[in-house]
Amino acid sequence: MGVCFLAYAVADHHIERLQADPPLVWRLLEPDDEAVYLREIGFDARPSLWARLTGKAAAAPPPVPSLNFAEQEMRMLDLDKSWDGINTCLKALAPGAPNFFEDGEPIGAIEVGYGPALCLRSAAMARIAAAYAGIDAAALIEVSQRVDMDDAYLSALWRRQDAESQAYLSENFAELQDFFQHTARHGLGAVIQVS
Repeated sequence: MGVCFLAYAVADHHIERLQADPPLVWRLLEPDDEAVYLREIGFDARPSLWARLTGKAAAAPPPVPSLNFAEQEMRMLDLDKSWDGINTCLKALAPGAPNFFEDGEPIGAIEVGYGPALCLRSAAMARIAAAYAGIDAAALIEVSQRVDMDDAYLSALWRRQDAESQAYLSENFAELQDFFQHTARHGLGAVIQVS
């Protein structure tokens, strides 16, 4: 268990659709489970006790909308629990840069883990990718050894400063950089889930 960070590359028109109809976020996060979306909109597939006693059938579910993603969309980023260590280091390396971890706009008020999903449109992702393009894993590791990580999630891990913690940080940072470049290259935004 723990607080994990996931992000999905998504086109702006899909972000607009999610903002207009927040329950649709479940069609992005759990595309194979229509029941999650139906519960979110208040449809209960189970008939009421009265309906069961009187033999009445359950109401038919409403149509479940789908989101049709382009090939470049839906690339997933899974930073596991490294996200706050990376965020702390990036804030030290580029203090004026836009913040991928903190600048997102909520998609409604639907709980998708720890709070609502967040979104960043393509222009924001392009700025983020440009701001962090010159930072490599070596710089991240170097700053992790001198910045105060006491308030970062998994602070005990970051304080160890051993090969395992450095590999965890640098491997996840490489994934993050690849995700940034993918969204910038394809003009995509991102939807973030903290769970």
